[in-house]
Formats: sequence, C-alpha cells, structure tokens
Amino acid sequence: MPVKVDGAKLKIRDVVRVARANGKGRFEKAVLHPEARERIAVTRAYIDRTWMHDDAPLMYAFNTGVGLFKDQRVLIADMAAYQRKTVYAHATGVGEPFAEDVTRAMMLLRANAFASNYSGPRVELVERLIAFLNAGLHPVIPQKGSVGASGDLAPLAHMAGAVCGFAEAEMIYKGKRLPAREAIAKAGFDPDFDLGAKDASALINGSTTSLALGALATHDARQLLKHADIAMCLSLEAMRGELAAFDPRVHKARPH
Repeated sequence: MPVKVDGAKLKIRDVVRVARANGKGRFEKAVLHPEARERIAVTRAYIDRTWMHDDAPLMYAFNTGVGLFKDQRVLIADMAAYQRKTVYAHATGVGEPFAEDVTRAMMLLRANAFASNYSGPRVELVERLIAFLNAGLHPVIPQKGSVGASGDLAPLAHMAGAVCGFAEAEMIYKGKRLPAREAIAKAGFDPDFDLGAKDASALINGSTTSLALGALATHDARQLLKHADIAMCLSLEAMRGELAAFDPRVHKARPH
C-alpha cells in the first residue's frame, strides 16, 4: 500500500518501507496526498500573484538573496539563474556517497516537509521529487559537508542538483552510477527542470539528512533491542534459568 505524503502523519515505519526494499526486493511507493497537493498549489498561486513581480515588497528567499544578501532584490528575469547558483554555491560535499536507503529517506522526508505547506515550493518540484524516488533515481550525495547550519545545506544541494539535472550531478539508476541527465532520460523524464523562486532554498534548507539518518537508526535500534530481549529470554529458557533472580527485592538491594 503506497505511503501517503501529507506533511503530518508520516511515521518511522513508513520511511523504512519506502527507503528499504522488502523481502521481495521491492520498494514501497510514495504518493503526494491530494489535499496536500491542493494546499501547496493554493499557497504557491498566492505567492506568485503577490510577490513575483519586481515592484513587490521584499520577501526573504522568494525575491531576495539569502544570508548577507537578504535585503538585495533578485529580479524576476534573473530568478532561474539565481536559483541554480544557490544550489551550486552549497553543493560542496566530499567523501563517499550515502547508502541508498539514506538517500531514499532524504527524498521522502524532503517531500513530506514540502507537504506540510510551510516552504512554498512549486507543486511540480514536489511531484518530481516523489516521481524520481518511485522510479529508483537515487542522487549521489557525498556524506561529508553538512554542519547543520540552516539545515543540511551541502548534502541537500547535491540532491537538488541531481533532481534538477545539473550537468555535474550523478545518480544511481538500476545499479549503475551515471551522469544525472543520462539517468533521468533513461528513466523516461525530461532532464531539464528550471527552478522557480524559492525552490532552491526550499530544497536545501532543513535538517533532512540528519532526520533520515536518525529515523533509520531509530528503527534499527528498536529492532536490535527487540531481538536482544528475545535472545535473552530464549537463552534463559535453554539454561533453565532461575526466575527468582529477577525478584524485584533483589534488584532493589543491589541496583545494578
């Protein structure tokens, strides 16, 4: 059963179902909840009407720069180029790429953050992210580079560059590491995808890499704890262990 991405009800077990293959080697599909899609579309339409012209008041990251450039207007004619440069400026990761399950979890969790309707991206961007996830297009994302400031900027920028078909980006598709544009085309999608106002900041801001790692680690820890309890119980049974050893009074006297 597909995992519905609505920005509110996603559970760790849902992340694992999408991020890791089941016993049959298949990944669970993700779908954008229709109500979430409608909310994103309505919000974006309002933003486009209100702020996407050069006489509009400044709105951080929508028609301005970011950080030190928060008071500098970005003209609508320069918007697509500025979005690309924002991704390039932060795609500075190094080292071995994240494992497939971490990358998939990142893509799902970023889409879920968008579905909460606080980031303001275009619907097309959210749907592309989910479509790539379902198609098995996995961006190559270096593990080193994030310092957690404003989120996991470096790894998410590498994810963004791959999803948008940047020439330097790479993807894993059907077990092969390919240039992102080639992988996207092989999967039946258009490699060209222009980012709209705020799309770049929406993609790279957020602690989504940390969240993906945390969600998978929490799942694994719970599984290990359960198996440890089972192993202890079976060992005790096999050794015909003395249950009186677990008397609460003993443990109160010697609180190891």
